[in-house]
Amino acid sequence: MRSAGVNNGDGPHGRRSSANPSSGKLLSPVDFFGGLRRGLKARLQPPLRDFEGARGRGRLLKLHFGHSEFHYEAWHHTGAGKLEVGLHFEGSPELNQHAFDFFRPRMVEIKARLPRAELEPWDRGWSRLYETMPAPRLDELVMDSAVGRLAVYITTLQPLVELFWGADWKDSQGVEVHSVNLAR
Repeated sequence: MRSAGVNNGDGPHGRRSSANPSSGKLLSPVDFFGGLRRGLKARLQPPLRDFEGARGRGRLLKLHFGHSEFHYEAWHHTGAGKLEVGLHFEGSPELNQHAFDFFRPRMVEIKARLPRAELEPWDRGWSRLYETMPAPRLDELVMDSAVGRLAVYITTLQPLVELFWGADWKDSQGVEVHSVNLAR
């Protein structure tokens, strides 16, 4: 039972956008994340199809383009009934801060294509640029939605990630350092 005035869902006024946002064929995590990966390969244009990645433990998929510390992620939060999709910065604290500082002034531009995207510092000095979607269970409808959202994240953000890796930064002592060297 919902409390009045409490945001308990994704729809207007804290209500779920439908009583049953997911009603497709139930999938195992292996089938769901395998289908997500295959769906992205089919939807993305070359060279974005050339991502590397692996399933993480449990209900998690990570995809990257040569720098695994910056990866696109799909993570099923079973207790909350949500699927998180987005770009995670999980390198050194200094590298993650540079990424956060790089993406923050670009959020208006990013939100034009990803209106629900949020950029926030996270656990262990990491940061993430992400959104969540209703996913009370892993099924075909959630997978199709996740393919679409993650494809937009990749096509929108990967050009900026590549720009980031080509940028020069100053370390905490003011010495100019190429950002790729920060991750090594």
